[in-house]
Amino acid sequence: MGSFRKLGLWAFIIFLVIALFPVITYAHAYIVKSSPMENQTLSKPPSVVSIQFNEFIQPDFYSLSVMDASGKRVDLKNAHINKQNHAILEAGIKKNLPNGTYSMQWKIISSDGHPVQGVIPFRIGHAGKEANALQGKISSYLPKVDILINRWLLYMSIALYLGVIFFHLFIYRAEHQESSKVQSKSKKIIWLSLLGIAISLLLNLPLQTSINADVTWSQAFTLSLLKETLNHTSFGLIWVVQMMIFGILVITTYFAIKRGSLSSMKAWGASLIFIMGLLITKSLTSHASGHQHEIIPVALDFLHLLAASVWIGILSAIAIILPRSHPETENGHQSRLLYWRVIQRFSPWAIGAVIIIFATGMYGSFMYVPTFYSLIHTSYGRVLLGKIILFFFMFLLGAYHFNQGKKRVRQKLGWTLRLELAIGVIVILMAAILTNLPPATASPGPFDQTKRVADNGYHVSLHISPNIEGINVFKVKLKDKRGRAPTNIEQVTLTFSSTKQAGESTVIVPNAAPGVFQTEGMHLNMAGYWNVRVHVLTKSLDSFDTDFPVVVGSQ
Repeated sequence: MGSFRKLGLWAFIIFLVIALFPVITYAHAYIVKSSPMENQTLSKPPSVVSIQFNEFIQPDFYSLSVMDASGKRVDLKNAHINKQNHAILEAGIKKNLPNGTYSMQWKIISSDGHPVQGVIPFRIGHAGKEANALQGKISSYLPKVDILINRWLLYMSIALYLGVIFFHLFIYRAEHQESSKVQSKSKKIIWLSLLGIAISLLLNLPLQTSINADVTWSQAFTLSLLKETLNHTSFGLIWVVQMMIFGILVITTYFAIKRGSLSSMKAWGASLIFIMGLLITKSLTSHASGHQHEIIPVALDFLHLLAASVWIGILSAIAIILPRSHPETENGHQSRLLYWRVIQRFSPWAIGAVIIIFATGMYGSFMYVPTFYSLIHTSYGRVLLGKIILFFFMFLLGAYHFNQGKKRVRQKLGWTLRLELAIGVIVILMAAILTNLPPATASPGPFDQTKRVADNGYHVSLHISPNIEGINVFKVKLKDKRGRAPTNIEQVTLTFSSTKQAGESTVIVPNAAPGVFQTEGMHLNMAGYWNVRVHVLTKSLDSFDTDFPVVVGSQ
């Protein structure tokens, strides 16, 4: 147990060192504010246009241009990152632009390495009928087959490595005449998993370069482009860290295998620390690191990956490494007893992994999927839902295997164990997809909520559509304690305040129908968390307030 405590201590130290590294921050980028805002009408041409993102912009592979309705470029072709705030991309505009419809067309590389691009239309003066010709849009990078295969290979290889080591340290713990064959298989799997990690990491550099520069695979091997990715992106820094960790991992693995024992914590402690270090670097490139207080989300994301890797890795070891036997022979009988002892020892680990995966997964779901709408209508939400369903089936299979282990039935688990493993492999693939999709917080969908005022029994409903940064429709519905539209309302106002900027703004909402008040405008000028306060004043000069926390999307 002393060795295990030391392993945990060193793993925690490495996590803190990497997590507190000041230069590395990762998450999908989204717009929090633009000038002009989407579909804003300006009385005169601006001298500069700017877009502020939720994170620092990568110092390369970005662009910003302004086009008129005919497609002619009207900016000064001097797009640059603001020197005082590296989250702002800006460009100068030509003087004396005529009235009309214009669009800002932009592209940046998120800190997690994924390109994000979009169009922000605006108007100068009265643009006429052509004003509706352009619509604002944001398109994030959607993962292709190459990056999914690469991420899956990395996650699966790490899971195999961890699974085999955990299998021998905590599950197998047996010495018999077939143990040499088991050890031989285990060593082959360890080296094959290291080969898979090496292939994934080495191909990750040209793969990321092809994404950044929007070029083909063959063009991505151009030395100048590779240098740009290494020297001018956050990905380059984390890739170097990963390669250093992997190099040390190979060395520690070689000496651990040379010592001959796969069940010695003293031999494998260092290797476990560095393989977990690789998992930590993956958490640092996940959505978790984009949180305002990133230490806890990154730690929970790491625990999620670790628990899933251990569970699926040990399942793989049981399916591949355990010797086959014939029940009618004496060796077969001993092998069957060993098999069920292994299943029983694995069960507590599987239960622990399930609890960790469920708890950390629920935390992540609430953080990245703010509404039921975003769960159903976004790619991230749908993939997450599929992952949850598959996880549920894995849980049912695990419960069945736990019950069979207690009975020690004559036959081994067979196809049900292989099915659980196959589902686990698919879950890892879906995890790879999720890390390359923008979180559902970018598209929370229309906001619709009703609250009851305790003092007078009124019901206040607030509807915001489409609930994104820019122009929205705001509708307030009021009902008295009898459920009828009140007729004594003098005035309704909305007060908007953002957690990301100081100050607040207030607007009077016109009456549209009995008990219904509606307005339209650019009162939500950035994505993120807002508070909308509904203030109701009655004709008898009584008043009451109702606060609505709102998650505003960017697309």
